Amino acid sequence: MFTRKTLAALTITSALAVTPTAFAAKMITVANFFPDTHPNSIALKDTFKKDVESLSNGELKVKVFSNGVLGAEEKLYNSVRGGTISMAILGTIMDKEVENVGIIQLPFLFKNYEHAQNALNSDIGQKLVNDMDTNTGMHFLAYGVQGFRVVASNREISSMDDFKGLRLRFPGISSMLEIGKNLGANITPLPISEVFSALEQGVVDGVENPYPNIVASKWYEIVKYITETNHVFTPNLYLMNNNTWNGLTKEQQTAVSTAAQNAAKQEWSLLIKQEAQNKATLEQDGVKITVPDQAFHSALIQAEQSAYENFYKSHPGARDIVQEIIALGEK
Repeated sequence: MFTRKTLAALTITSALAVTPTAFAAKMITVANFFPDTHPNSIALKDTFKKDVESLSNGELKVKVFSNGVLGAEEKLYNSVRGGTISMAILGTIMDKEVENVGIIQLPFLFKNYEHAQNALNSDIGQKLVNDMDTNTGMHFLAYGVQGFRVVASNREISSMDDFKGLRLRFPGISSMLEIGKNLGANITPLPISEVFSALEQGVVDGVENPYPNIVASKWYEIVKYITETNHVFTPNLYLMNNNTWNGLTKEQQTAVSTAAQNAAKQEWSLLIKQEAQNKATLEQDGVKITVPDQAFHSALIQAEQSAYENFYKSHPGARDIVQEIIALGEK
């Protein structure tokens, strides 16, 4: 027979036993396909993880999976949509589902990093992802940056004629594939994780990507020529599964949103600073960097004009947004 003291002791013991479970932190898994040394991977670990855990007072924990350990971009996209992982950092792979997000990667749209950052962090940036939640089941948090894309190849490119017969890897995004074809190269779509072996085995002659990706992925060990075309600006989108987002309290949502903005800001800063260092690293390793002269640059722009008109045919609201972006760059 239990005494009152015994019952009281049992009640307290039971309460203590369930407390850790009742107040267990919620885990947020976030993945990317970049190496650990990439600005995005650094920002996720140094800022996003720390800020989420601090601002949520420990109610949320973050586990970061870099270097494509959970899959390449397409797999990460499907994993976030399906809820297998909470969050991922992606490019514009969802351009078929999201009406205007593909605008970001129209050729030669942004003049420089300042222009791109100002546009994406303004009302224009929000217009590009307005239907993200509805059409993909993902919640948009922030714009990070991969950078302006250049061409790394096994031969020097100094004119449009040099693209002929060149087998170039491009991401399997419709708008990007069109840009590649407009250059006159032979385009091979491959996941980023397969690029090194494809270059090594001679499956492709080159790859186009921002400088940080070329350096971090060590593609320059195989291809020794870079043409600084800057033909496309590529962002990083911080995206969270809708159910995960909606399962957070308002305070937790604020913590995650703030942490994503802070991480994105660090990512921009790191990437811009690293680009000069990247170029120095490449040149020290014997890579020849060619900056197109005015005639070549003009020819590149002219070759890509059809990309705009073709995009407008299937995205009737895009023309006005493009004009807003162009006007912002002229201020």
